[in-house]
Amino acid sequence: MRSVVFVLFAVLAAFNAKASEISIGKKVILYSDIIGEDRPIWIYTPEYEDNERLHAIYLLDGAEHFHAVTGVVKSLTDYNLMPKTMVVGIETTNRPRDYLPKVVGQPQNELQAFISTKWPNAGQTDNFLKFIRTELIPYVDKGYPTYPHRTLIGHSNAGTLALYSLFNQPDLFTNYLALSPQGWWSQAETLSNVEKLADAKRPYQHLFISVGGEGGRFYSGTLELLAAMEQNKPSKLVWTFQQYPNRGHMSSILPALSEGLEYLFSHLNFAITPEIAKYADVSALTAHYAELSKKVGFIMAAPVNSYVEFAEAQAEQQRHTAAVTTSQTLIQAYPNLPYAHMVLGQRLFGAGQPKEAVASFDKAIALGKAQKLDEQVLDALMDMRKKAAEKANQ
Repeated sequence: MRSVVFVLFAVLAAFNAKASEISIGKKVILYSDIIGEDRPIWIYTPEYEDNERLHAIYLLDGAEHFHAVTGVVKSLTDYNLMPKTMVVGIETTNRPRDYLPKVVGQPQNELQAFISTKWPNAGQTDNFLKFIRTELIPYVDKGYPTYPHRTLIGHSNAGTLALYSLFNQPDLFTNYLALSPQGWWSQAETLSNVEKLADAKRPYQHLFISVGGEGGRFYSGTLELLAAMEQNKPSKLVWTFQQYPNRGHMSSILPALSEGLEYLFSHLNFAITPEIAKYADVSALTAHYAELSKKVGFIMAAPVNSYVEFAEAQAEQQRHTAAVTTSQTLIQAYPNLPYAHMVLGQRLFGAGQPKEAVASFDKAIALGKAQKLDEQVLDALMDMRKKAAEKANQ
């Protein structure tokens, strides 16, 4: 549930008579000393406040899938199904070289033999992951306020690279979205990889793995891997598998992106059930993120929308005092956010405290002017203040 005024904040700027360009990101060229070439990088960031931090998605085959992934990410974020997340798309230059792991020893199956013959320079995955670790991630972390919570998305051969990273460099990413990965490993390599997942020292991770209706090794190889994982019970790895039998190799990408990202980020959300709205106070929300921070190994702040939706749910249960407290805690977390002071003003007005609501709206207006918010947003805040002042003077 979103408040009407939040929608007003988000939408008013769109209804502008002036024509302007629409941009969803930027493209930069990052030279890699490790690979010895320019790597075009596509970057999308959502709108965020000064003291907000972003989760980061690293997208393989960035040029091909950037628009689809950013569209899904924005939609899931707008509907509060995942936290604010930036997308870092890595443009492909040589897929076999960067994405296909090295064939160990003599080829063990027909596909391995084909790869060894067709692409003799394949198998430089460790070099590519070193580029991500030592050049790309530091570049992103220096320029953006990111959490050390990273998601890797790969499709087909790039999905194979995502699984390779999960097995061999588990500290690099937290979430993995492997879409129709090539199931080309031999049985011995599959079992060896799965044994690595059982290491108790591995971090807490999530995996979403999918296949379309491709059949062949795409399907059988994935099932062999999942069967081995089920038997060995990997430590601290939570995973799910989804098949789209009526979709092809490419057409399965979009549904898998939507379902996969929602799955990978669902454990980060604070679920507001009817019971929580009716009985819990803001400590339930802050405790959720404190416990989550312990699990992931870094401090993860409660997002703005979690406070707002919790306060709204409490108010709908006629728990106006609790809703005010939740909104006051929001301001403690985000003191310079005009929207936070507006939310407190709404909750105070609903609690029958119009005089206090006026003070909150005044603070929201002052911050809004200082931050040069759209005049229509400021006008809406003035209308709220006027209504509260009229009530206070009765």
